[in-house]
Amino acid sequence: KENIYAGYVNLVRETRALTIEAGLRAEQTKVSYTLDPVNIYYPRNDSYDYFRLFPNVRLTTKLGSGTDISLFYNRRVDRPGEPELRVFPKYDDPELLKVGNPYLRPQFTTAYEASIQQDWDSLNASLALYHRRITDAYQRIYAIDETNTTYNIINKIYANTGKASNTGAELIAHWKAAKDVKVNASLNAFRIHRDAAQITLLFPYVRSLTLPETSDFTWDGKLGVEAPLGKSTKAQLNGVYYAARDIAQGRQAARGSVDFSLTRTFDKERIKASLSATDIFNTFGTKTRVNGIGFDALYENYYETQAIMLSLELKI
Repeated sequence: KENIYAGYVNLVRETRALTIEAGLRAEQTKVSYTLDPVNIYYPRNDSYDYFRLFPNVRLTTKLGSGTDISLFYNRRVDRPGEPELRVFPKYDDPELLKVGNPYLRPQFTTAYEASIQQDWDSLNASLALYHRRITDAYQRIYAIDETNTTYNIINKIYANTGKASNTGAELIAHWKAAKDVKVNASLNAFRIHRDAAQITLLFPYVRSLTLPETSDFTWDGKLGVEAPLGKSTKAQLNGVYYAARDIAQGRQAARGSVDFSLTRTFDKERIKASLSATDIFNTFGTKTRVNGIGFDALYENYYETQAIMLSLELKI
């Protein structure tokens, strides 16, 4: 059962030199669980009840010549959903079992950001410096179940893992290279830090794990190009890349994808044909190396993102 009551107040004030956007959200949340008494893994019904205020403020000042500077602050909550709370185990294969955690708590994030934006005739660019502090961060934890005498089973269980933070810089640019040629690009470089944490897992038996303090620098990048091929044909190419990064118990390998689309109109734009291909090189699947206590594992997931689609649109 989940009951959420919230109220919002927002204020926007603009002057010649300064724009103020401010808001406050008040939230009263009560979540409770009714677990079957025969469930031996979670012996008590659990609940939590809190009242929190979530402010957000953005100050933007214009310096002239198309230059804006902004300061931003906000707080938000991410509540676990049904998959994270689910008490029923799910097997992907005989050695891997996923299960939720009905005792999971929400995570709270406080964000700070300072940015500068410059607008030229054909180019718009912004640079933002940010810091996000997370309390009661939750994620899946890998733990070995040694009760099976035939082979070891790895459990993937959601758990709150304490405090974490992201600190970085993001550069975004939109360039109109020619009349109908547009280029969009972004680069996000950041440091991920996780405090050491001591957690207790209850499924399928009670055991404690110590997660070490981790810190890693990584980056993401995106690039999109849109250009005409003649009067009636338009092409678009998009690429995204996520560099390798540490996770709480190992490392996730780099991944990326390239998408392409071609659009052509006929009969005075009454007919439009589109051909699109996503993840052309089939490289967007995740590969994760887990260094657990008593085991090492390599998990690879393919999301079937490689696809080709042809569509026709007719205006009558």
